[in-house]
Amino acid sequence: MPDSPDLFRSYLRQQAEFRPFTEEQYATLTQNLTVKTYPKGQILFDHGDPRDRFYYVVKGAVRLERLDETGNFTFINYVAAMKGFPYRGLYTDLDYPYTATALTEITVAAFPMKTFENVVVLNVEAAKQVINQMSQLIVRMETRLQKLVTSSAVNRVTQALIVFGTDMGEKMPEGDLLIPYPITLIELARLSGTTRETAGQVVTRLEAEGKLTYNKKRFRFDPKQLNAH
Repeated sequence: MPDSPDLFRSYLRQQAEFRPFTEEQYATLTQNLTVKTYPKGQILFDHGDPRDRFYYVVKGAVRLERLDETGNFTFINYVAAMKGFPYRGLYTDLDYPYTATALTEITVAAFPMKTFENVVVLNVEAAKQVINQMSQLIVRMETRLQKLVTSSAVNRVTQALIVFGTDMGEKMPEGDLLIPYPITLIELARLSGTTRETAGQVVTRLEAEGKLTYNKKRFRFDPKQLNAH
């Protein structure tokens, strides 16, 4: 993995989210590039902090979390490696709409938010990518709300596993998904709104049924089999 700003600039230039920019635009975007590594649990920013940086996850995964207005319901998204955030609120919000926490040890690149916004509007292809990312987020959130708002704790745990797969899963040659990051049962319980004990019981049952494996805190499963649960 690159370990200097110049090498990171070269490395990021090869990634899909940065390819559309011209050399001049990319130079402007990365002029004040910073790259840092944080331990698991490190908070990058809190809900309500000034929205001054756009981040790109080079390594690891990040949890994005916020409470609804009642304080009773938590919205959670995950950002895996080779993805940027936050797309929500581009050009409109002054503050971050959620809290970002390192789910694992992470390495993240960061750009001034205003610079990112200014450069994107100059490039049609980059703007299309941003719109596509925002559209995907809306679809995923709508689907997530439909699936997770259920009185059945078992169903919520099952759907939470599918969320992990959607946000962070890697397609394997056999056709199933591997979550390449260590995910604790506590994290599964947090997303599904259950206890650690309930989450553990559901995982144990699904393992016994041959519908998933949970080895060294890494889940592997076929979402179709879980949906049929």
